[in-house]
Amino acid sequence: SLRAMASPPLEEHVFLVESFELIQQFAKQFQEKLCGVDMCTERDHGCQHSCISTPGSFYCECNPGYRLNVDGKTCSPIDACADGRHGCQHQCVSLRGSYSCRCRPGYYLSQNKRSCTLIDYCSFGNHSCQHECVSIPNGHYCRCRSGFTLQPDGKSCRATDLCNGVDHGCEFKCVSTEGSYHCVCPEGQQLQADGKTCSKCGTGHVDLVMVIDGSKSVRPQNFELVKQFVNRIVDLLEVSPQGTRVGLVQYSSRVRTEFPL
Repeated sequence: SLRAMASPPLEEHVFLVESFELIQQFAKQFQEKLCGVDMCTERDHGCQHSCISTPGSFYCECNPGYRLNVDGKTCSPIDACADGRHGCQHQCVSLRGSYSCRCRPGYYLSQNKRSCTLIDYCSFGNHSCQHECVSIPNGHYCRCRSGFTLQPDGKSCRATDLCNGVDHGCEFKCVSTEGSYHCVCPEGQQLQADGKTCSKCGTGHVDLVMVIDGSKSVRPQNFELVKQFVNRIVDLLEVSPQGTRVGLVQYSSRVRTEFPL
């Protein structure tokens, strides 16, 4: 269409601009063909950064990172942080025509220059925590494993249940108390002077015969319970020829003495 409208010679009168990047070059060629006057050099244009000549006129442009003010001549730096596209995880700091990311205290800037990583103060090796060290911004604190309590020094740990945390040596049962523990004995027995062992029922001597059912109807698992009961009873006694004597009789379809007194 342009070639049909233009007057010859067409190569001087028709110009094809294939991209926006060529517009400035085309404008310069067009200006030279019309009058050949560069308005940016012929007059005091007043542009702070760059002057762009156009046919019979000119306009001002700013360097990258700046924007043209309303006066069309002076330039102001662009706040790259204001548009919210900086991608900084913590803080964005505007620079002239650019920006940089900054982290809050206790963090350091990662290799991508945008995200922040917590400083691992525990990795410095000077925390002295007995169990675990936990890093936090601007420092660290000590933490005890489950079943332990952090002591006032903030570093050492003490077992909450001392019966599970120490070798208590209780013969029967260990009972935890606040910061300590004590041993107890089963009913009918007394705690010995060592605070750990239990006394036997040796104050009276008896002849004890136990009769148990050994028939098939009892079932094997129940018979095991009966034997455990017999063992516990005998363990409580001071068995000897001069002390308590024990005998056992078992019955089913017939009666059998397992052992005499």
